[in-house]
Amino acid sequence: MPHAWKRFVPTALLLAAPLPTGASQPPAPASAPGTAAPATPPAETVLPPVTVVPFIQPFDLDATRRMSVQVMIGGKGPYSFLVDTGAERTVIARELAERLGLVEGAKLRLATIGSSTTVPSYRIAALQMSNLHLAGVDAPAFFGRHIGAAGLIGVDMLEQRRILIDFRKESMQVLETRRRAPSLIKDDDAIVVTARNSAGRLILSDARLNGKRIDVIVDTGAQTSVGNLALQKLVADRRANRLPFVATTLGAVTGETVSATRTAIKRIVINGMDVNDLPVSFADSQAFRALGLNDRPALLLGMDSLALFDRVEIDFPNKRVVFDLPDGASRDTKLRFAANYVDRGV
Repeated sequence: MPHAWKRFVPTALLLAAPLPTGASQPPAPASAPGTAAPATPPAETVLPPVTVVPFIQPFDLDATRRMSVQVMIGGKGPYSFLVDTGAERTVIARELAERLGLVEGAKLRLATIGSSTTVPSYRIAALQMSNLHLAGVDAPAFFGRHIGAAGLIGVDMLEQRRILIDFRKESMQVLETRRRAPSLIKDDDAIVVTARNSAGRLILSDARLNGKRIDVIVDTGAQTSVGNLALQKLVADRRANRLPFVATTLGAVTGETVSATRTAIKRIVINGMDVNDLPVSFADSQAFRALGLNDRPALLLGMDSLALFDRVEIDFPNKRVVFDLPDGASRDTKLRFAANYVDRGV
């Protein structure tokens, strides 16, 4: 008899139409009284190298193991926003936008884990996380009870930065970075995976199931890992499921309930790293279609899986994701990294 397990997955927000005219930049600071404005350096001036300065932001792990950081909006707050590497756009709760008196912008059509939907947007002129000032943005708005927070920090705010998540210390660093910057994780057992960019998301380049290539997207905004129907078919055809397929539901940021099927995949290999007994829900999601990943096996790797690593580094400009394996797990031994959800009946 099928069982229903409810999962909340506010993930993969994608802009369909219309495209906003762009984010405004904050005004340049005015010169102090009696001080002449600095002259523009001549073209031949050699500027100093870029300094990479870390902004360390503690985060709370909510009941679904997603990340919540404290954000100031126009000097007010702080408000808890989730960091969502699976969301193209930064999102604000509609109740908060109205309470702050933000100006409503254009209607935006977005694809979510459930379907495509049209939502209002609000202009956020100034957004700050610790000492990190983010550009103004026209943020789509969903009801806070469906987001599970006051908003989401999407890849539009992260595409020129990198994120270092330390699950042992429960801390996160958002860093300014540059092309060809070395990885921050230097451990011998770290797995470095290159990626390609699709609509701001990083899709891991070397992931396989039974030798068949699959697309994997690291999604810090999703509670659980979600696969498309092409991946479900591959798992069924290769008998790669550890548990029987059971009925489940996923909750989207729109509030709709999405029918899905759930199991645990026996083994996925990511650049030589075995991920065993991985719990995955499969859904016919509009989000995969918007990414062009509807017909090929694809997986959104959620926080229930990421939190099993010691650290994860996501570097958008360098198209790189680094996984720091937990103690006792190594690609050089027979002991493999396993989610170990089987005994929980999930």
